Amino acid sequence: MHRYFFDLDAGTWDARDMIGVVLNDAGAAHAEAVQALQTCSLDPARSAGAILAMNVRDETGRTVFRVSLAAQ
Repeated sequence: MHRYFFDLDAGTWDARDMIGVVLNDAGAAHAEAVQALQTCSLDPARSAGAILAMNVRDETGRTVFRVSLAAQ
């Protein structure tokens, strides 16, 4: 089990995850990031015309991957 941190970047709005989530592996972290971006895309205040992105970091602070979603 590993702790992953999900940092949201939504244009002029962003949030850095300081708590993280314990998950089995990077595949589970990827699924979590995709689901979170889909949820964020439902909020027009954060997603209108923006590219939503999520940087996923591991326990060491290293970026494991970045997931993005273009909201139109």
